[in-house]
Parts: sequence; C-alpha cells; structure tokens
Amino acid sequence: MSIGARLLALIIAFAPAVGLAQESPADFYRGKTVRLVNGGAAGSGFDLYSRMLAPYLEKKLGATVVVESRPGAGMLIAMNHTWTSPPDGLTLMLAPGEGAILAKLTDEPGVRFDLTKFPIVARVNTAPRVLIVNPKLPWQTFGDMLTWHKPIQIGANGKTDAASDTSAVMCHAMKIACKITIGYPSSKDFAHAVVTGEMDGTILVEDSSARYAEGGQLRPLVVTSRERSSLMPNVPTIFEAAPARMDAEATWWIDFREDVRKIGRLLIVPPNTQADRLAHLRKVVREILTDPVALADFEKKQQPALYGEPDEMAALLERLVGSGLSAQRAKEVKYVITEKYY
Repeated sequence: MSIGARLLALIIAFAPAVGLAQESPADFYRGKTVRLVNGGAAGSGFDLYSRMLAPYLEKKLGATVVVESRPGAGMLIAMNHTWTSPPDGLTLMLAPGEGAILAKLTDEPGVRFDLTKFPIVARVNTAPRVLIVNPKLPWQTFGDMLTWHKPIQIGANGKTDAASDTSAVMCHAMKIACKITIGYPSSKDFAHAVVTGEMDGTILVEDSSARYAEGGQLRPLVVTSRERSSLMPNVPTIFEAAPARMDAEATWWIDFREDVRKIGRLLIVPPNTQADRLAHLRKVVREILTDPVALADFEKKQQPALYGEPDEMAALLERLVGSGLSAQRAKEVKYVITEKYY
C-alpha cells in the first residue's frame, strides 16, 4: 500500500473519534432527554418551580426536560438518588440547599451524600419564610400567639425540612412553647393539616404562603427574617412583631437561620459531571434567571427567581458546614433542631 493510501486509511479510521471529540455541549444536548429531579410532591413549591423552569430549559438546550418528583424523608431520598446518578450532564436536581446544610449539621440519619461535593449550577431562588396559622384560631397578630396558653402545634415533614427547623429556631429564640409534629409526606400535606385544624400552624416560603393566604385558607402572622416579603408586604418581620423578645441571643438564632436560608433552592448535578457540560448548563441557567422576560413570568406565577452565582453559593456552603460554628454552638443547634420540640 502506498504512503498516500495508508494516510487516507488512517484519516478514515480516526474520523469518527475526531468528530466525537469535537462535539460541543450545545450539540450534545440537542434531542436528548434531561431529568429534572426534585424532592417535593406534586403541587409543592419544589414541584412548581421545576415545572416552571422546564420549558425554559427545553428551549435553551433543545432537549426534552422531564420533571421527576421523588418525595420523602425531607427530600433526602431525592438528594441520595442524585448523588448516585450518572455524571453525564443529563440529570439535574432542584435541591433544598438549606435543608441539606442542616442535615449535615445535625448528623441526620439517611444522608449518603456530601453536599459540598455536588457541583452547583445556580441558586434558583431564596425567599423569606412566613409563619402561617389556621384562621379560626383567635390570633390576629404574632403578639396574640405569644400569649397563647397552650403549646403551639406545628406540622412539618422532617426535622431539617426548613419548616420544622425554622419553627424550632423561632420557638427557641422567642421562648414559645411549641410541639412540632413531623412525618407529613410534603409541604402540601402539612399545610393542609393546618387548613383542616389538625395543626395550629407551620412555616412556608413566601410563594407558598401567599397562595394559602390569598384564598383565606391560612393567616400569615410574621416573616421570620429582617426583611419583609415582597409578595406579602403587609406582614411584619419577627423583629418588628416582637421587639421586646429580640435580645442578643434571640437575634443570633434568627440571623443564623437566615444565613442558612440564603442558600435557598439550588440547581445541582451529580458529582464529577463532565466539566464542559456543567459549564454549558451554568451558562444556560444564568441566561434564564437573569432574563427580564422570564423573571416577569416567574413573578406573575408567584414563583420569583433570585439567581445566585455557583461560586458564591459554594463558598457560603463551605462556610456554613465547615468551621463557621463553634463546637458549643453546633451542639446547641443540633439540640434545638432535633430534640427540643419533639
């Protein structure tokens, strides 16, 4: 065989490999099916956010995006599933970043992942939390509730589901007698328990709280942060509603839980996801969550987005689950969240 013929044969033999190596991430996603996992039940805040994001992701990626709900165990089932999913860029999860932080801080059983090892695509949203109660109770204000003569019955999913731990921190900081009942499958279920009177109240993010408040199903009493809710601007903050109880210790507890809350809902992918595909997903999601048209659509649906850079979120995660707390504070946090009100 001549030298020219041998060269031609080599070119033909290596052509498929060269073509494959040159495939761009944008080309890779076209026509593929992407799973968007979340740990919420149908109709929950995480499910609604996932379904709101899916069509935008489909348009940007040229892929089919399938929303996959895996509720249970305070969303740990979905987190553990994503941890072991193939790192091919075809699995994303809308994750409860703050709940995962608290699961780490409290050594919650069932955690089979390292939160700091999940590659972060973006923070999708973080929002104030609102204490909502059954409107048949004689509480028009948070102050009324503070003088109640019986323990406040609070419904939640798991001890680090954001509703229960925020409630525990609030009750501890404000010196409220509370009884937290966990085991409800999702936020939709424990919110319904408040609507029916099975529970006195619970704590939900502002978008979920606003939906229940609009129809008069539940009454919002207080925002558990320093800032009011943009969706319910007339609801006072806990600092405004109970200034007499907001001493230095109470302030530390409320601010600590707020720092955790800033992590919010994270879009993550399985560990070791291919770098160029991760970079493409980050670019696409940044474009979606900073697009004024998309943001206006999200606001209209009462699912406001608040984009957070992946590096910024990763640094905050490292600080919160690293050496940010003293050993004594970490012990107190674990006790308050996992034992005191159960």
